[in-house]
Amino acid sequence: MPATVLLIDANAEDEQLFREELALIRDQPFELEVVRTLAEGLVRLRPGQARTDVILLDLHLPDSLGLTTFLRLQPKAGDRPIIVLVGQVDEDLGIEAVERGALDYLIKQQVVSTLLNKALRYATERTHTLLALKASETRYRELYENVVAGVFQTTPDGKFMAANPALVRLLGYASEDELLELHIERDLYMYPEERENWLRNMAAAGEIRNAELVLKRKDGRKIVVLENSRAVRDEHGQAIYYEGTLTDITEAHELSRQLSYEASHDALSGLINRREFELRLQRALDSVQSGSQHAVCYLDLDQFKIINDTCGHIAGDELLRQLAQVLQGRVRSNDTLARLGGDEFGLLLHDCGIDDAIMVANGLLKAVEHHAFVWGNSTFSVGASIGLVPVTPTFRRVTQVLQAADAACYAAKDQGRNRIHVYQEDDTLVAQRHGEMQWVARVKRALNDHRFFLEAQPIVPLQGDRQAKRNYELLVRMRDESGRVVPPGAFLPAVERYNLSLRLDRWVITTALQWIATHRSQIERVSRIFINLSGDSVGDPQLQEFIRHSIVELSVPPERVGFEITETAAIGNLTRANQLIAGLRELGCAFALDDFGSGVSSFAYLKALTVDYLKIDGLFIGNIVADRIDYEMVRSITDIGHVMGKKVVAESVESLEAMEKLRQIGVDFVQGFAVGTPVSIDSIGCW
Repeated sequence: MPATVLLIDANAEDEQLFREELALIRDQPFELEVVRTLAEGLVRLRPGQARTDVILLDLHLPDSLGLTTFLRLQPKAGDRPIIVLVGQVDEDLGIEAVERGALDYLIKQQVVSTLLNKALRYATERTHTLLALKASETRYRELYENVVAGVFQTTPDGKFMAANPALVRLLGYASEDELLELHIERDLYMYPEERENWLRNMAAAGEIRNAELVLKRKDGRKIVVLENSRAVRDEHGQAIYYEGTLTDITEAHELSRQLSYEASHDALSGLINRREFELRLQRALDSVQSGSQHAVCYLDLDQFKIINDTCGHIAGDELLRQLAQVLQGRVRSNDTLARLGGDEFGLLLHDCGIDDAIMVANGLLKAVEHHAFVWGNSTFSVGASIGLVPVTPTFRRVTQVLQAADAACYAAKDQGRNRIHVYQEDDTLVAQRHGEMQWVARVKRALNDHRFFLEAQPIVPLQGDRQAKRNYELLVRMRDESGRVVPPGAFLPAVERYNLSLRLDRWVITTALQWIATHRSQIERVSRIFINLSGDSVGDPQLQEFIRHSIVELSVPPERVGFEITETAAIGNLTRANQLIAGLRELGCAFALDDFGSGVSSFAYLKALTVDYLKIDGLFIGNIVADRIDYEMVRSITDIGHVMGKKVVAESVESLEAMEKLRQIGVDFVQGFAVGTPVSIDSIGCW
């Protein structure tokens, strides 16, 4: 059943934002309900109303403003977590709400599906954990109230004077007489040294209240009892005897221990979970104020998705279990290793300087790299990227440490993966990641304001009839708020990293197909129009049906439509890619494999991908005239492509000399400034 998210927000655009981002989350684990005022929210939270799992609260409502909004709602929310929503300029208000008891805060302009998914999943998991602990307490109470307590009297030297039948049964003996023969410290205590602690506490306080005691039965089995007892003294204050009750809480104790373990550990790997990791990190953060040194490693596996897609989630889970054991074996016993979610691990290094932390992180990289994962007849290896953050007094909150570690981890990936990036306060790579977050809001505004447009670049035949129909590749462009064209390199990294690719790709597909449907005469002079698909779209199980439906609904001739996917995207989503290619080729569309040759295993995967065109990575084309190795690489790719029945396209062709070399090699098509720059889509077919 989906978790219910209650959004208390008067802004209809905010509602649309959250509905769109929730729709991008796989499996749709959340259901959104919206009220517009604080008063409506308070009514919705009354007893007897439908279940609410998480509350998203805008602090600025028609009937309440600022922090007061949270403080008025908090007493009525009970155990339900509250995530407050603030604007870019009100971040301090969000921080203050968290300090007053909110679970977290989100900046509306930076809300994307990945961030929202993480926040809501953490909130719902926290709620479930609290409910489980409450259930444990309830069961514990019921057990305590329903058992029949054992009653005893004992002498100061540790002998029974009297015991009721319930105590006799509890300890596993046949009669009271057997108990009277026992020496308590030797025969009943599982850990005899605890008897000395008991005697000291009794001498000091004269009573024992609700103390847990571990005893052993006649058959040697361990039992846990709850003891309440007192010393009976004479007129001089000397203990004459002790009396009290013992209640069997073995089952409740074990249940509580198990639930406590489950609340703090990840079920798959057995490691500490994110909630417990954050609690320990908070204690470490508190201790750095007094001069302690700690460090945090944020480890993200590289190419884990390939194993998941190739072998299935069962194999992926097994790999995570194996790597958890491998990593645990490389850290100290007093350090905290946790699985933070998915294929992400966190390591808190206690009392550890930065140099030692780097040494530990390098050891983790090598351990992951050298681990051979065997599944069926195949052996796989993976790498890891690690963001390393020294825990210093400049960090005020746990979330700041984890954000810095996450950003440093992404910086490691951007530098080539399988490496460490150490966070510094003036870190330009981390600042770049924060800058990309600013682009997220700008891209979303541009989509809403219809400021994206399409250009087309010709793909020209190189062999045979040079006047034959051309193919075109569509390129997406964006205008900023003042109407100036934004370079794709400025906004596309944010689009790809923050799950905006699906939304932008669907806009491109819809816009392109609508243009084709309304420009029939121009399309007759074109071979195909190619549309780029991102890795996220390749992995989207609904994309194929979306394209099929759009082509049929608009009466677009599928033989005029093609799609381009990069080699990296295809390999990263191999199963989905093949399903998408097969389904749309059956309809009549064509597929091109873009940037071919950039991957480490290009030829190995080529047989598994039934594409129609190979587009050779421009890296090999730019220097083909002068570089013999580039020339031979292009020739090899062309020969193999032709053997497999595929047309070969050379990208980034910028000189007539390069075109002549490519013609000699046998390349079928060329694309680049030497044959045509990107032009408006309306210029397609006009030459």
